[in-house]
Amino acid sequence: MKHATTASVGLAYLSPEALDAYLAQFKGRVLGVIAFVKKPAANQADCPATWVDMPVLGADSVFEVWTSSEPVALGNESGIASARNGEVLFGCLEVQQMAGESVESATFRAYAGIFDRIDRAGYSNLLRIWNYFPGINADESGLERYRGFNVGRHEAFVAKGRAIGEKSVPAACALGSSDGPMIVYFLAGRQAGRPIENPRQTSAYNYPQQFGPRSPTFSRAMLAGFEHKLFISGTASIVGHETLHAGDIAKQTRETLANIRALLEQANPAAGGNPRPLLKVYLKHPEHLATVRAQLAEEFGAEVQAIYLQADICRTDLLLEIEGVCTCQAEQ
Repeated sequence: MKHATTASVGLAYLSPEALDAYLAQFKGRVLGVIAFVKKPAANQADCPATWVDMPVLGADSVFEVWTSSEPVALGNESGIASARNGEVLFGCLEVQQMAGESVESATFRAYAGIFDRIDRAGYSNLLRIWNYFPGINADESGLERYRGFNVGRHEAFVAKGRAIGEKSVPAACALGSSDGPMIVYFLAGRQAGRPIENPRQTSAYNYPQQFGPRSPTFSRAMLAGFEHKLFISGTASIVGHETLHAGDIAKQTRETLANIRALLEQANPAAGGNPRPLLKVYLKHPEHLATVRAQLAEEFGAEVQAIYLQADICRTDLLLEIEGVCTCQAEQ
């Protein structure tokens, strides 16, 4: 059953100069603000806000702002700041890895807390989640930190009664920040979304054990009911479960775009033309910016909307990862 009215969710990437006016325009309707900046300023936003220590390529900083078409209700519970409308709850938290604590344990705490929060609030369907933490490829007690993160995430899903499979896991990404705590933010809905998988790729939750004790727990994309919003997970040059084109940024970009194209086709097969997503692009090496930017313009047009960040990618042989958000046509 569909609601007679549906709250819409908006996303904008803003410069510091544009931020104040935008927040004023959406006063009382801001779901959350994430600053990508080396050193955070005082939080002046009357909404959930956090920051990620991740260099912006071509600018000093950028602000990711999520808004609502309806007034939002604010909350702060167990370290999770949140804002919600009738359809969706946005939340963010900073996870300090305590002395002697593993990233696995810190991740479990974060995800267990998120599941408890959204279940109590009545938004029990996790739609999209972002994860940023330093040293993502570093060794921790004999296990890569990203693989330890995957163990903690998987165990929280299990402990909180979440099934892991094609109909039950959110869109997601996990990137390496420069420093600071683990930052997690998310969108959860009253209604379940429709997970989208890529026929060119093995579903992440079915990866073989060579990628760690527990497979990554996410879907390749998530189609949410509000405005038929499509959340594209962090996407890279992977076919099946293997990285392709190691060391070649041009070929990795083309393969990544082929995977995004496949997701758009799966989500919106009857569309007359592909939707043009708002993109967030993570590059391992800043010198690859011009090559990637040119290929995105060729794929989506010169007016492609994208921001570029320098980040460590979850596999050391990957040079970039791209995520996106767009609105697909409604099914007839």
